[in-house]
Amino acid sequence: MKQLKSLILLFIIIIVSGCVKVETNMKISMNKKMDFEIIMAVDKDMLEENEIYQDELLDDKQKEELTNQGFEIKKYENNNQIGNIITKKFDSIDYLSSTEDIDYDLSSVINDPLSTAYIFKVEKSFIKNKYTAKYDLNSIENNTNTSYSLDIFDIIFKVSLPYKALENNATSINNKGKELIWDMTKTSEPIEFEFEIYNIKNIVAIGLGILIILLILINRILVFIAKSGNKEPKVKKEKKVKIKKQENNNQPRFIMPQNMGNQNENK
Repeated sequence: MKQLKSLILLFIIIIVSGCVKVETNMKISMNKKMDFEIIMAVDKDMLEENEIYQDELLDDKQKEELTNQGFEIKKYENNNQIGNIITKKFDSIDYLSSTEDIDYDLSSVINDPLSTAYIFKVEKSFIKNKYTAKYDLNSIENNTNTSYSLDIFDIIFKVSLPYKALENNATSINNKGKELIWDMTKTSEPIEFEFEIYNIKNIVAIGLGILIILLILINRILVFIAKSGNKEPKVKKEKKVKIKKQENNNQPRFIMPQNMGNQNENK
């Protein structure tokens, strides 16, 4: 928690005169891969006025600890705001899912590596899985030890899904229900959403199984037709031979009488 507390203390120093931006982006693909990103930034002028200016929010030690957890750290600068972008790629959200109910504290993601945390509840089936997410932002309020509420932060949470969400309480929705956005200055409710993803490997396995069965059936049908075709000419040939034999048997036989030759000689 040291990393989060140090960041929050920095934010509180400048909170009276400047805005703190915390934007979380979660992009989930059809193959269940997920790109996770956190942007933390403050107004550069406010830092200079408070004599705590630095070109990034994270120091070398914090960067090293996050890198060891598998995060990639980059410098962020946009519209006179400076800070850091913290990103991580996950091969499958199934590694981050549990069959138990999940109530994850999203503000502790930096200190609680997602590689060892569960952030989705999953209901598995052979064709597709159903995922449920519920996220709170308790750590910010609990660790500031001040009377400030979350509305002093510019906190945005975005989720990009491969299919339309089944349920959600997002403050705005784009891309036909596939992109969900929560502006935490407009709501105090936990972030909640549900979605489904097809198990492509299982569907491909079914397709291959059906294809193999069809190929076997087609092969047997072709073999049967080939065998049937080879038998017909033999039958016809045999019939022709029999007919010829019958014709030969029916032909009249002319036999010269033996005494006919003698009569001609006498004449």
